[in-house]
Amino acid sequence: RYNMPFQDIREFISKCKQLGEVQQIEQEVDWNLEAGAIVRRCCELSAPAPFFQKIKDYLKGYRIFGAPLATFRRLAIAMDLNPDASFKEIMQTYIERKAKPIKPRLVKDGPCKENVIFGEDVDLYKFPAPYIHEGDGGRYISTWHVIATKDPDSDWVNWGMYRQMILSKNTLTGLVTPAQHIGIIFRQKYEARNKPMEFAVAIGPEPITTLIGAAPVPYGVSEVDIIGGIRGEPLDVIKCETVDLEVPATSEIVIEGEMLPKERKEEGPFGEYAGYRAIPVLPRPVYRVKAITHRNDPILTMSN
Repeated sequence: RYNMPFQDIREFISKCKQLGEVQQIEQEVDWNLEAGAIVRRCCELSAPAPFFQKIKDYLKGYRIFGAPLATFRRLAIAMDLNPDASFKEIMQTYIERKAKPIKPRLVKDGPCKENVIFGEDVDLYKFPAPYIHEGDGGRYISTWHVIATKDPDSDWVNWGMYRQMILSKNTLTGLVTPAQHIGIIFRQKYEARNKPMEFAVAIGPEPITTLIGAAPVPYGVSEVDIIGGIRGEPLDVIKCETVDLEVPATSEIVIEGEMLPKERKEEGPFGEYAGYRAIPVLPRPVYRVKAITHRNDPILTMSN
């Protein structure tokens, strides 16, 4: 194997730097459109991933890492393969490892608990969520992340990547369509029974977690087990503070709370990666945030 599985996004960034797949940007960058434009351009050019060290209006240490897996080289690095592995080799390895899932390992402590914030102190604007494209409905804090939600009728927990836009210091909204796994769980189960649904958002975990969060995994199959299979070792997870869910222990930022039934706020539009705004502004479910935990000097991962 090319490398040991990465324990966190920081190890991955460090390896990518060594291999010329990260460009560290020391100059101040504006969260308002500028960061989004640079990340977009890097994707168009298959350029190294931009790692913004100084964000306008934010304290030193609050950083943004853009387009983590937007090249095959970075995907190969994340999977512990030779950086110059062919796409065919990457896919064959992915298929082989996916067939051998490994259960996660529950740990008692982890870096994601270095800072713990509850109740009135919760402020999503503490993090440099970018306004990514001109015409977006707002600032999107969650574009490269996973959201954990539990099926109330089984022990299955879904981990998926579903965009989230900030509404206020302690509320988010996002695309929760009836066909998405999160939509099926929320609309057909919790909301149909008039019950709130707990959620946990993990931003900036080790790279395979977000890869699998965005991958097609069948309904009822636990992404966290697939993540273990792709990594070749169990993913360390840790219990949340206010909800009955577990998240990757080395996540940069964790957002906890619940979605209330029948509650809707307008969300979108959002510029899709293909260059269009495909879905109009519509009322979407609301994520009510009860707690945030984060690492010291947190890194916000983003895509566009």
